[in-house]
Amino acid sequence: MNQTVAVFGATGAQGAPVVREALAKGMTVRAVARNISKISKLHPEAQAFAATLADEDAITKAMDGVDAAFVHLPIPQSPEDPANWMKAIFGAAHRVSLPLLVYTTGATSGSRYPSSMMIDGATGGIQAVLASGIPSIVLQPTIYLENLVPELFVPRLRSEGILDYPPLPENMKVTWTSHQDQARVAVAALSRPDLAGKSYEIGTPEAVTGDQLATQLSEWAGKTVQYAPLSPADFGQRVGDVLGNPGVAFALTDLYGALAKMGNDDMAIDTNVVEATFDVKLSAIADHIKTWASSKQIA
Repeated sequence: MNQTVAVFGATGAQGAPVVREALAKGMTVRAVARNISKISKLHPEAQAFAATLADEDAITKAMDGVDAAFVHLPIPQSPEDPANWMKAIFGAAHRVSLPLLVYTTGATSGSRYPSSMMIDGATGGIQAVLASGIPSIVLQPTIYLENLVPELFVPRLRSEGILDYPPLPENMKVTWTSHQDQARVAVAALSRPDLAGKSYEIGTPEAVTGDQLATQLSEWAGKTVQYAPLSPADFGQRVGDVLGNPGVAFALTDLYGALAKMGNDDMAIDTNVVEATFDVKLSAIADHIKTWASSKQIA
């Protein structure tokens, strides 16, 4: 039976791969974002729906009659945004009796991590979704591998061969998450209402240190790459200055300061569970890097 699914944030870095994967699996896709012309241009095979996450009526229209919906929250512009978005999403989902919601936290979350503003917010999102009364599956990514493409995060990588992100201890092993792998798992989850009420950590099948990651990035960068991490405070300040946003500087400093306190193996997760549960094959970091070619920006 053909499934109809709604994918929110369909023109963004996380939502767009979900649209493409769902279409490839033969699903009827309602691609939902703010700009309907951008949706149509990016996903001509999908049905374009315009909605913001604060517009419960528009969300209701996009969700009405679908078998499942994929949702992630964008970076908030104000502290009130996440609660307002959740209220509109939950309200719409209840109005249409949504059969299944697949929600990704979009950030490190859960009890394995120490407290920080961003981690606590993402973990609170899990709790809110699972307590909403809507059948839901939650996906918990780690640090996104695609953060290594924009110069905002790694301004010296392509020019000097210096990888100074993530701002974590040199011996810490990190399981990264790719937008592409997240899309594979998300689309598989859209067909699994039997798993409602559960959450799953997702990532690449390997955890790597900064030096190991630098080695894998060398061919893409066209030079030998060395890992020389910034401190969490210096990294947060750099990104905050570029964006002109002191709040971002504080949040990133707080986040990576918390992660840096973890043990060397504490950010390594077992991906065998998610592969077996959803019958998907997750790709190695090196395979993801090969798909970047010479691009400097992820759409």
